[in-house]
Amino acid sequence: MGNRITRAASHLPADEVQRRIQEEERLWRRQRWEIIYQALTAPRQAEDIAKTVGVSVATVHRVISTYKQGGVAAIETSGKGGRRHQYLTLEQERTLLQPFLVRAARGEMTTAEEIKLAFEAQIGHVVNKSTLYRLLARHGLQHLGAASNLAQGQVNQPGPKDAGLVRERREQQSSRRFVSRGQAPRRYPSDLSDQEWAILEALIPPAKPGGRPRSVDMREVLNALLYVDRTGCQWRALPLDFPPWSTVWTYFRTWRTDGTWQRIHQSLREQVRVKQGREATPSAAIIDSQSVKTSQKGGGAAMTEAKRSKAASGISSSTRMG
Repeated sequence: MGNRITRAASHLPADEVQRRIQEEERLWRRQRWEIIYQALTAPRQAEDIAKTVGVSVATVHRVISTYKQGGVAAIETSGKGGRRHQYLTLEQERTLLQPFLVRAARGEMTTAEEIKLAFEAQIGHVVNKSTLYRLLARHGLQHLGAASNLAQGQVNQPGPKDAGLVRERREQQSSRRFVSRGQAPRRYPSDLSDQEWAILEALIPPAKPGGRPRSVDMREVLNALLYVDRTGCQWRALPLDFPPWSTVWTYFRTWRTDGTWQRIHQSLREQVRVKQGREATPSAAIIDSQSVKTSQKGGGAAMTEAKRSKAASGISSSTRMG
């Protein structure tokens, strides 16, 4: 591992970082600030910081690097790096969303279109819906009823008579409803709870830079994967309130190939061990020889004495006589 000391950049003083830790409600962001605080107040090896915070060593290196390059914005923005093309500051975004958060706290709901209109009125021009969804994701909001491919369960494409109905359903689904994650209901028994999602959210790989921005809700992708695992249904039989089955399947295949599932399993195992007061990784392993299978043969076959062939006997006899 080496003896390299991990230090944090001095963008904020230690007392300000500690205040952000205490006030932050989201686990993934609180862990980021905790890493900064540990590296700022007691610089040491990344392995020790990872054990203290309960994250992987790779997470420590990534957070320290992004904080050094992007500062506070890199910590408070989900994904890699800072915000390159922001229209508003984080504080201005919080002010914009505050009336909608108050409505959510009262149990009311609002559509994405309402928030989009308010956002466009403040910045003075029209934006794409993906911009709005990223804004909502930054501030812990998620939609109820993810958009899905309307034709995924149909064998034939809709004809002219059905075009109006399909268009109407798409418009209804585009007006997604958002509530605070603290009040997200569980539609299916397999859905993640808010506490479970808070742990897994920080382990989800960020979107790759370049290309189309990620607009799918990653919590809904995990919920869909858990639904398939629990029910055993076919991919194409996923309910329409999940993301399109092809999107869910693509993430499943990608994470299986790049090792994401293994990293998530390792990180969760390390967190459980640290929480129990144990080392993050086991230091030794014991194998009981009585439980190890020594032969594929059954009964007394493994104990039968080996017999010499007649040819071998003749050779050994002639050797002795000579």
